[in-house]
Amino acid sequence: MTAHERLAKTMRYEIADRLPLDMVWPRAEILAALQDHFCADTVEEVYRRLHIDFRWLPLAETYPDFQRRINGRLEGEMPGAGNAVVFHDSQTFEDAWGAVQRVGDDGKYIEWKSGPLVDKPDLGDWDLPEVIFPSIEQVRQTLQPYREVITIVEIAFPFKVAWYLCGMEGLLMRMINQLDFVQELYDRIYARQTQKAVLAARAGYDIIALVGDIAGQNGMMFSPQLFRQLDLPRMRALIKEVKQANPQVQVLYHSDGDMQAVIPMLIEAGVNIINPIQSACMDPALIKEKYGNRLTLHGTISVQDTVPFGTVDEVKAQVRKRIETVGYNGGFILSPENSIPFDTPLDNVLAIYEAALEYDYRSLAAAASIKEKARR
Repeated sequence: MTAHERLAKTMRYEIADRLPLDMVWPRAEILAALQDHFCADTVEEVYRRLHIDFRWLPLAETYPDFQRRINGRLEGEMPGAGNAVVFHDSQTFEDAWGAVQRVGDDGKYIEWKSGPLVDKPDLGDWDLPEVIFPSIEQVRQTLQPYREVITIVEIAFPFKVAWYLCGMEGLLMRMINQLDFVQELYDRIYARQTQKAVLAARAGYDIIALVGDIAGQNGMMFSPQLFRQLDLPRMRALIKEVKQANPQVQVLYHSDGDMQAVIPMLIEAGVNIINPIQSACMDPALIKEKYGNRLTLHGTISVQDTVPFGTVDEVKAQVRKRIETVGYNGGFILSPENSIPFDTPLDNVLAIYEAALEYDYRSLAAAASIKEKARR
């Protein structure tokens, strides 16, 4: 069964030959360890050896003003390494949207420092940075070598973009005290992200991933009512345009944390897949029970405890548990919930994929059939 056939069956809530497998945002250290393990010349060879069905491929737009100001590239093993930036000093840098971030002293992580709207009382003459998107043909050429696998493009969710511009506290306060400001800012960001998502859909990406946290482990960062007011209508319009551009495309939404309060609204907006169903604060089996006939679940393998700190047997046991409690009738893509920590034992990383590939899916199909007959 091909990756496309496997995903299609999964999205129809049917059991394929095995679960579709993914590895989201792998860190450089993990990929290097896997390359050494497999004696692989390329990362692509690692993905193939692990039987990973998905490739997260960027759609590389350019920003003319930013391009003129670039004075270096991030070097090291932190997220975003290799990206061109405008350095303010040896650790502090600015991105194409004007958000200022800083590399931590250990060189492993990045923290937000400031944004262009932090001190602005209103939008005034500020606007989004000028952008030049590649042509459809250029994007198709990028995708061509990956036609055998499922291609995903990441689109930053507007809440994430907005808080990088305003600061988290600043944006949340404006949601309460200056809602018109947020409405206007969201209109501009959603328009830009819709343009990018529609281009990706027309060019042939299989999945459009809207990525940005709106929740922490204790619940939403802002009220579900504000999500309904600010995001739902704009998100629904974005997804409608994407599906008009390519009716076959699937839409994935990613937010860490406990986002249960807005899952019905995500379904209403047209989302097909949710990630990661963070198991530290959401029960994947319960989410499956409540929404498993309307959403495909993606993720569920804990990178907070089991994968970095468990034994190989514990990792494999969690994979088997997820297959049986979340993937019993399809509608499930197995993956680490987020980036695997850089100091995770390599054997634990391998165990995720070994357990998924070793599982007897024929027995799962038989069990699912018995469950279905009992329901009737």
